[in-house]
Amino acid sequence: MFETGQWVVYGVHGVCRVAGREKQLVNRKRTEYLVLEPMAQNESRYFVPTANATAMAKLREVLSAEELKALLVSAEIRQDCWIADENQRKQHYRDLTSNGDRVSILKMTHCLYRYKEAQLAAGRKFHLCDDNFLRDAEKLLASEISLVLEMTQEEAREYLRETLKA
Repeated sequence: MFETGQWVVYGVHGVCRVAGREKQLVNRKRTEYLVLEPMAQNESRYFVPTANATAMAKLREVLSAEELKALLVSAEIRQDCWIADENQRKQHYRDLTSNGDRVSILKMTHCLYRYKEAQLAAGRKFHLCDDNFLRDAEKLLASEISLVLEMTQEEAREYLRETLKA
């Protein structure tokens, strides 16, 4: 289970610190929550019901520096996953980002980098929806990279771009 003070990745919200546990009365039922404070927004708090398996499944431990570096250069995330149909692609990317699975999000990010490069090289535009998905994925991934590798958010984004484009 997660401990107070531990850093975790929470779904699409990125890196959060476990602030503690709280019991609250909701609908006449006492429910225990894991209280999370996002790294990027000190004023916000997320309350994750500990009895809700779906919500708790969105919590992941932060990777070590070695695990993170190995994942970023792994062949697994360099697979081509482009979906030509825009509507199917949007739905697939929505599912990936809401799931919060690092490997899937890295695959999507790598794929979007490659596609964007190809589009711009051919003198074509990169779709706005793809650009939005790429920006959201970068933000999510950069939060963990910046914590683990002790970088600023912008340095982490640049590191991500350079590593995935290599």
